[in-house]
Amino acid sequence: MVGVAGKSKACNNCKRRRVKCGFERPGCTRCARARIQCSGYGQQTFFVNKTLADLSASAPAVLAKFRLSRLKDPESRSIQDQLNGLVELAKASTAFPSHFRLEAFELLQKLYLPHSEVADNNPSHAAPVTWFRAVCELEDPCLVLDNALIAFCTIQVYVTNTGSVSHDEGTERYNTTLGYLSTALNGKGDARLDYILAAIVVLSTCELFFFPTDNGLRVHVQGIADVLRLKRRFTDVSTTIWLRLWSRLRVISILSQLTGRQQDSVSAAQWADFMPDKSNLDPMDQLMDIVCELPQILDSATKLVLTGQSGDSEITAAVAALWSIMGDLYAWQARLCAASPTPLYTAVPSKLNNPSDDTHDMKLFPFALEFRSLQTATHFVASWAFQLHIHTTLQRLFEERDEARTMASRFFDLHNSFGSIQYEAGKLARLLCQSIEYCHRIEMGTFGPQTMVYPQWIMRQFFTQCGAERELQWCNNVGNMSGIGTRCGIKLMAFQGSINCLKSAREQVSLP
Repeated sequence: MVGVAGKSKACNNCKRRRVKCGFERPGCTRCARARIQCSGYGQQTFFVNKTLADLSASAPAVLAKFRLSRLKDPESRSIQDQLNGLVELAKASTAFPSHFRLEAFELLQKLYLPHSEVADNNPSHAAPVTWFRAVCELEDPCLVLDNALIAFCTIQVYVTNTGSVSHDEGTERYNTTLGYLSTALNGKGDARLDYILAAIVVLSTCELFFFPTDNGLRVHVQGIADVLRLKRRFTDVSTTIWLRLWSRLRVISILSQLTGRQQDSVSAAQWADFMPDKSNLDPMDQLMDIVCELPQILDSATKLVLTGQSGDSEITAAVAALWSIMGDLYAWQARLCAASPTPLYTAVPSKLNNPSDDTHDMKLFPFALEFRSLQTATHFVASWAFQLHIHTTLQRLFEERDEARTMASRFFDLHNSFGSIQYEAGKLARLLCQSIEYCHRIEMGTFGPQTMVYPQWIMRQFFTQCGAERELQWCNNVGNMSGIGTRCGIKLMAFQGSINCLKSAREQVSLP
């Protein structure tokens, strides 16, 4: 006898309690805020063994017993047990893909995703809960996507040390997924393109936690460009899911271009063309709209300096474009601050210990920033990192070419003073350093440290360029920090690109 749990507009928990459901697949937001395991919405099949020895067995009785077991002690299984169960469930994921992806989502709620108490009520499309939820809402069977989720869960258990996963096991599952991805990209599988893009999003996030360099990430970004060129628009996936995937894919691509200068990646015009809806963009999407042309402008400015044959007007135009983006970033920040009746962040005493401070009388950064939410922190950290990148590039350009006159007027327009670019860049770098403690709290999940991958790269570039040895040493020891209530010790990817390529390339050109 077979029993089926029917579909409902409310999850089973909310339906049982007769309360309004925070309906959002694959898990109810009301359940997440109550810290209970959501029992989901989709159909599940239960096989009921009714025999002469058990005449009372029935589908409703089995379903009731199943729900009760989940509600009594939803946290009873260890993380390792959940991972092992997920691996077994993956073997039947072609029959029940929604159930498998719900279980993957629930496991990563405990490890990767930030807790509900630090999340905004209206998360952005690029927020981890939103884009990862979109990945898990894809309903059709897909071997490469399911293996990507298994690899991601395995790597998250490894980096958080919440199970018995070894580095070799994580590597094996990641490499296995790469094989399936290669098959799908070569057209030998039956995976749809949107599912392949979802798998690339998951694999790219795996790399941030598991690999020391960004060599593999650059391959993934190139894969995004190749897949998008195969089909200009997707008509067989919901607009909501595609917008969330689009938002996350664009973030990955732009950050990779900024740090690695990939010439063949998706351009700003192409990203706009792939956008499913040009209205109601959230703040993070607006921010990426501002900086989406930054990689191309930086490349153009670098080439102008390297050739040494460009006129003053060309250099001035490149510098003006960078100042224009900087002005848009300031205006974007001002709108966020104006929309909030209270300050979006404040300073509090730092509780983290950085080993680089041990040989000094006092901490380099005795205060840390306290943000209103993790989403707010993500917005400001990203914005400050982009500004610091522009300031550092402008400083390098000014060292190569005399741009004092255009710099002074534009600097005054932004900062209302004729101060130093290095001074303003130093303030931005300090704000980023003071944001690290908030992002490393346990309740931020491992996504919190992930938000600092690009900012830490540009901080190291800036401190190296200005010769700030103690600050650079502090940044290099972020992975060795310690503190109560924080998740330290996670070794994140270090991008291989260098903003100092202007000087090194110029020296190579001048060699006989």
